[in-house]
Amino acid sequence: MRSVCRIVTFLGMMVLTFCLVVTAPAADTPSGTISLRATAVAAGIGFQWGSGALTYQGKQYPFSVQGLEVVGVGYTEITGEGTVYNLTKLTDFEGVYAAAEASATAGHGTSTITMKNPNGVVISLRAVEEGAKLTLAASGVNIELKK
Repeated sequence: MRSVCRIVTFLGMMVLTFCLVVTAPAADTPSGTISLRATAVAAGIGFQWGSGALTYQGKQYPFSVQGLEVVGVGYTEITGEGTVYNLTKLTDFEGVYAAAEASATAGHGTSTITMKNPNGVVISLRAVEEGAKLTLAASGVNIELKK
């Protein structure tokens, strides 16, 4: 009788484990990529505006960006590359992005920021220039597709 209870318990745990694995959300699948170039108002203050291109479903869409700042004395221009997630329709790309996560550098390597807009679109962006630290303005980063 005791071994039957152990077998039933074991089988129950296996079924529960299988159900949890099957219902676990899948990892985010990239929807597209972005590249951007931003220009400084003044060295050491940060970047205030820029432009970029979203590559989505095999096409490129130009966009403007405001509110992305880069801390670093002497930079006048910076480029970035990133991956876009959870983009199901082009119009969801636009909006104000807030910081979801940041990984800064202290003079070496590149920094990466992850930001998300109200439509659920997530962008993981990294500075191409070594030693550049990306940050978001307090009001967030506003991205608009160019018409």
